[in-house]
Amino acid sequence: MTKIKMVVFDMAGTTVDEGKIVYKSVCKALNNAGIKIDLEGVTSEIAGWNKKKGIAHLVSTLSDQSDPNTVDTIHNDFLQIVEQEYRSNPHIKEMEGASRVFQMLHDKNIKVVLDTGYHRRTADLLINRMGWGKLIDFSVTSDEVEEGRPYPYMIQKAMANFNITDSQLVMKVGDAPSDIEEGHNAGCGIVVAILLDNPNLKKVMEQNPTHSIHSLDELLVIVNMD
Repeated sequence: MTKIKMVVFDMAGTTVDEGKIVYKSVCKALNNAGIKIDLEGVTSEIAGWNKKKGIAHLVSTLSDQSDPNTVDTIHNDFLQIVEQEYRSNPHIKEMEGASRVFQMLHDKNIKVVLDTGYHRRTADLLINRMGWGKLIDFSVTSDEVEEGRPYPYMIQKAMANFNITDSQLVMKVGDAPSDIEEGHNAGCGIVVAILLDNPNLKKVMEQNPTHSIHSLDELLVIVNMD
C-alpha cells in the first residue's frame, strides 16, 4: 500500500462551486473586444489552462489579432470582471464536503494543496472568501511557474515545498482534461477525475485518470484503499 503524502486539488469546478464565473468572464472579455465565442466554446477549449495563455489561444484562433497588447487588454478586462464577480456574487460556495475532506486529510497527516490556472491575486481572493486559510497547507498559481497545466510545474513546486521527492506519493484531483494530464505528467501515483456535472466528461476520461469520483468525500475511500 502506497501512503499518499500530499493531495493537489484544482479550484474552480473541483473545490469551488462558482457557477463557471471564470469562463463566463473570459467569454465576456472576449466579446467586449469584438471576438465572438460562447461559454461552451470557452470551456471546451481552455478548461484548466492559465487564463492569459487561454485568452491568447482563443484570440489567435478566433481572430486575426496577434498583437500581444490585444491579449493584455482582454486579459486585464477579464481580471476586473472575474474579481468583481468573486467579491460580490452571493452564489459562490465551496463544493460539498471540501472543508470536511481537507480536515480529514490533515488528520491523516496528508498535505492539502491547491493549484490553479488563476493568477495569485484571484486565487487568494477565493481562498479567503472560502475561509480556507487554516485548511490549506500550500497553494500555487499558474503565474508562479514557467508553464501552467498540462505541464507538471505547479505540482513539482508544491512537492519541493514539502521536500517530497517521490511523485507516486502525490494525488492530483481535478475536473478538466488538463488536470488529468498534469497529474500524469508529474508522475502522480493517483490521478482523480471529478465526474459530477462535468461538461468536459468525455475529454476528461480520454486522459485515463486512475480513479473517478462523483463527490469529494469519495477521496477518503481512495486514500484508505491505495
